This record gives sequence, structure tokens and C-alpha cells, in this order.
Amino acid sequence: MGELQKGGSAAAGPRISTVGHAALDHCFDIDQFPTQPTKTPAQSYRLVSGGMAANASIAAARLGARVRLFGAVGDDDAGRFLAQRVHSLGVDCSGLQRVPNATSSISAVVIDAHGERQIFNCRGDALRLAAPLDVAQLQGSDMVAVDPRWMPGALVALQWAKSQGVLSMLDGDLSPQEDLRVLSALADWSVFSESGLVAFAPDVPLAAALQQALDAGTQVAVVTLGPRGVRWMRAGDGRLHSLDAFEVKAVDTNGAGDVFHAALAVALAQGQGDRQALRFAAAAAALKVQRTGGVVNGPDRAALDAFLAARL
Repeated sequence: MGELQKGGSAAAGPRISTVGHAALDHCFDIDQFPTQPTKTPAQSYRLVSGGMAANASIAAARLGARVRLFGAVGDDDAGRFLAQRVHSLGVDCSGLQRVPNATSSISAVVIDAHGERQIFNCRGDALRLAAPLDVAQLQGSDMVAVDPRWMPGALVALQWAKSQGVLSMLDGDLSPQEDLRVLSALADWSVFSESGLVAFAPDVPLAAALQQALDAGTQVAVVTLGPRGVRWMRAGDGRLHSLDAFEVKAVDTNGAGDVFHAALAVALAQGQGDRQALRFAAAAAALKVQRTGGVVNGPDRAALDAFLAARL
């Protein structure tokens, strides 16, 4: 398939290209994490698609965006499952490479009764062996969203977005500092997890760390703090802004960050302002953590709009 199609009806969702990680997640639900190594029974198990870019793709599609995923999986059973699964959930996977003789990324995700999770990942070698990203396939994008797991692809995508004046966003999760610094300098929005911001700027206070990202070239630097809300700064503003989290009871936090990034990408591509877009994203994450089952049970646009309308 060629470039993302332009035009369509006025009601058509934004065109979003996601670039990065797709993984096969083995999810186990337990009562509580053990305090020492032992055998722990699980109440339930499910096999789902995961990875930051793949999850964000699914979540954005549920919110009405037209999404294409760029990344790589192996030519193994996990790769076949991932490609079929993500495509079945409304995502264009023509940019998801199936790399011969490569292994896909696989994770074990353990979730306790409070909704907190631990992830154990074997990343495989598909992304390392992937062919270069063809930027011609990005044509027509309203937003390019990358994660740091496929550095060559993310770097090319952000450089293309900057040259074309297309909005871009980095999911700044825990990664090597140099990778985060290179990508953040190119992205319009750098949206860090709390651990990702620490990796980006170790031993630096939060506001100073966000300012470092702005000084390097990003336009808006954000950190998500889970139940403590969101903090952000915009270049030229000089102020630290804050947004409280919505008060909800979490039952499953797995995928909440990916839903946040997806909703933020949708909101920004539709022209929402900083606070409005971040509130939109925070609401999407709040709805997600109240549901089990990962991003496939994240909110659709009707549910998200209703949630926000009830809290005006």
C-alpha cells in the first residue's frame, strides 16, 4: 500500500503514523506480587499484542484515527499473531515488516489486584535487522508518533516530519539517555514517563529536566506521573504547568501510558490546545485503567467524549 490517503469526509479521523515497537504479551493476573522468588498462582491468562507503537496504534484507531504502524516482527509464530491481531483491530500494518530469520519481541506481563504491573521482555532481533523506513509511506500523515525502541526508524521519521512541517511526538519511556536526547531534540512533543525523564536527565529536578528537553529543541516537554497527574512546559513560556489526574479506581494499568500517548496524538492532530489535549489524553488513560484487558479495551471516542462531558 502506498501513502496514507488524503481527503475523505470532514468527519474522518486524523492520519497518524506510529513508528516503533510491537511485542507479543503473555499477561497473567495475580493477587499480589511476592516478596521473594516463589511460585505464584495466576487467576487468569491472556495472549495479546503489546509494544508501545503497536498499542498506541490500536488505541488511536479506537478513538477514530486512521493509523498505520511502522516497525518489525520476526517471521515466527509471534510475528504472525501480532500482524494479524493488530490489523484485525483497525490498524494498517502494511508498514510492519516481517523480517526473515528474525525473532519477535515477547513479554511476560504480571498484573496484581491493584492494577499495577511488572513487565519482563525479550526484545528479539527483528527491529535490529529491519530494513530502513521508507519515508514515502509517511506521506499524508497529520501526526508522526515514535518510541525509542527502533532508533533508526524513529530518527528517520522525526527528521522527515520536521522537514515536512508535520506534527511529531516522542514516547519517552525508559531508554538509554543518548537515544532519548537525540529523539527528543527532533520531536515537537516529548512526552516522558517518570522513569523516562529520569533516564533523560538523571539527578535533575523535574522542571529542570523538562527545561533541558526544551533547550535541546523540543517544543513541548511533558512528564506523566500516573495518579499524580501531568506536568509540562512549552518553549518560550518559562512556566511549569500541571494537570491533576482524574480520580478513578484502577484495576489494570497495563497499556494506560500507550492510551495516553495515542489520545494525545489524536487531540493534537485535531488542533486541540496544550491543556485541552493533555486533559483529553488523561481522560483516556483514566478510562483505560478502570478496565482489564489492555488497550483493546481502551475507550472509543464516544465513551471518552461522554466521560469528559460529565466533568465539565
